[in-house]
Amino acid sequence: MRKAFRIALIALFAWVAHPEEAFGGDIAIIAKETGSTAAEEQGSSREAGQRALLDSLSAAADSLARTADSLKALVDSLYPTESAEVKAPSEETDAQKAADEEEGKSFWEAIFGLGLTMNRGNSRQSSLVSDLEVSRTGEKTRFIHQTTVTKTSSEDEEDVSKGSFNSKYELSQTKRFFYFTSLDLDYNRLAGIDFRVAPGLGVGISAVASSRCRLNFNFGANSVTQYLRDRPNSTNGHYLGSQDLRITLSSRTRLDQSLTYKPRFDKTEDYLLDLSVSLTSNLTSSFDLKVNLESSYNSRPPRRDPPIRRQDWMFYTAIAYSIW
Repeated sequence: MRKAFRIALIALFAWVAHPEEAFGGDIAIIAKETGSTAAEEQGSSREAGQRALLDSLSAAADSLARTADSLKALVDSLYPTESAEVKAPSEETDAQKAADEEEGKSFWEAIFGLGLTMNRGNSRQSSLVSDLEVSRTGEKTRFIHQTTVTKTSSEDEEDVSKGSFNSKYELSQTKRFFYFTSLDLDYNRLAGIDFRVAPGLGVGISAVASSRCRLNFNFGANSVTQYLRDRPNSTNGHYLGSQDLRITLSSRTRLDQSLTYKPRFDKTEDYLLDLSVSLTSNLTSSFDLKVNLESSYNSRPPRRDPPIRRQDWMFYTAIAYSIW
């Protein structure tokens, strides 16, 4: 059998190289060497070897075809909705374009609130508080104004009279970078501040800007002029650093937080620090429920007898009405 298999291989190679001579001279030479009986055996073995080789190749081809069909079926099962997946990016792009167009529109918003506040620090009285927020958002500009005023009188304690008026204007240069100007006005009679004026300017960085979260950092400088009770007025230059955060918790609720730090140029240990955290929930299309916490810290309060506390807290709950 080995000799027959060897003869079949020689015949196959000869047929591939010279088909017209494969069954001629080469086989005749082999027949001379092995005799007439061997030639007959070799002829039959050659035909059997060719048939076996063809059968093997055919079986291998069938096996490869079945393997290809199996791979195709596997791919189809893993990606059954290829056409839908291809359309998804275009649909997402259209939605993003619509959101960008809506964001680029200019609109005004004004909300007025009235509620009850608890004061801690230089006063521990409860009083009514009024709150006004006005904002305008344009394609490249944003204006924000917030006013908070509270006043009450008591026979046992000195009257509580304090308020703040904070305005800010932003001009965007790129998606992440903007300039801003600000004007902060406030007064707190029990803290010895008849009136304080702090205009400022600087640059801002939008660290996060999405439909659900916005985080900005502001850096600049401002001049702080204080009109004090029973003390000379003072004007000093201050650095200005602030952070603003807004998170949309749901379609009806949002969280706003801001922190402002103002150290003096020449004495950084003398600084002003303001914190505000508010939670707003839509009750109806026009009315909101607002819960707010505000803190004001002065590292060097005016000297007075009795001593003035450095920190004042104000916590209030208000019902707000959307004017626009």
